[in-house]
Amino acid sequence: MVKYTGTNEEWNKNWQSREEAFYTHWTKKEPENQIQLAFRNHWKLFNTFMDTPLYNGGKRVLEVGCGRGSLSSYFSEAGFECTLLDLSPDVIEIAKKIFAQNNLSANFLVGDAYDLKLEDNSFDLVFSIGVFEHFEDIATPIREQIRILDKGGLFIAYIVPEYKENIQKNFHWINEILKGYVNSNNLDPNQSDKHEVYRSDRGSEKYIPVLEKFGLTNVSSSGTYPVPMISHSIDFPFSLMPPESEKSFVRYLDSLLKANTNFPHPWMCNEGEGNAFVVWGYKA
Repeated sequence: MVKYTGTNEEWNKNWQSREEAFYTHWTKKEPENQIQLAFRNHWKLFNTFMDTPLYNGGKRVLEVGCGRGSLSSYFSEAGFECTLLDLSPDVIEIAKKIFAQNNLSANFLVGDAYDLKLEDNSFDLVFSIGVFEHFEDIATPIREQIRILDKGGLFIAYIVPEYKENIQKNFHWINEILKGYVNSNNLDPNQSDKHEVYRSDRGSEKYIPVLEKFGLTNVSSSGTYPVPMISHSIDFPFSLMPPESEKSFVRYLDSLLKANTNFPHPWMCNEGEGNAFVVWGYKA
């Protein structure tokens, strides 16, 4: 297993020190950058998991490790009763500000995914984005999230493991050029402020048995994010290119997604080929 050093304090430092931490990845308009495009497609993909008789159709949603709450913004706009939970008090304050600026409603909690202070069967959907790859012990947070799911509730985990041979392998050279340009022109003096955090290289085969063990049925998985990420820094928090470059790149990514007709949703792909994968299931 690949393992980086990192602590909760270092996560918090990234949220405190990086301008990117305040990016809003939710938009009512057409996406204008690659991360807005990604979260729009996360939302559309998650809707396909809800569009089944297996799901109880409830509106009580919890995002674990919410960060700035970009995907919860879509749920809130659609009328769901959203609760956002994160271990970092700083990021909870960021999420509150973003929701207030966009006239969106939610409840906000500082809490630990390993010990959720929430009642059994109290949510209809629990999800996380880019969280589980940072846990060495995945069984405890999975058990906790399934515990608070009601009957017919939906569990979704979008996971970004340490992949070396995914779609990014063909685009590393572009990112290196951008990084060199930024560094040589001193355009990002805070680049060194980023702190390394834990990231595993587990695939879905490590998650599915645990999900089934704790009571999920119809457990499935898929690769996702089948397009490249282009930036001088694709590490957390993600750095964007200039606005016009982002808009042009979004148009290019849109054309790639329209050509991806081999899967139930264009945001899906074979696991290991995209930048991430998703696992989901329903509580019996």
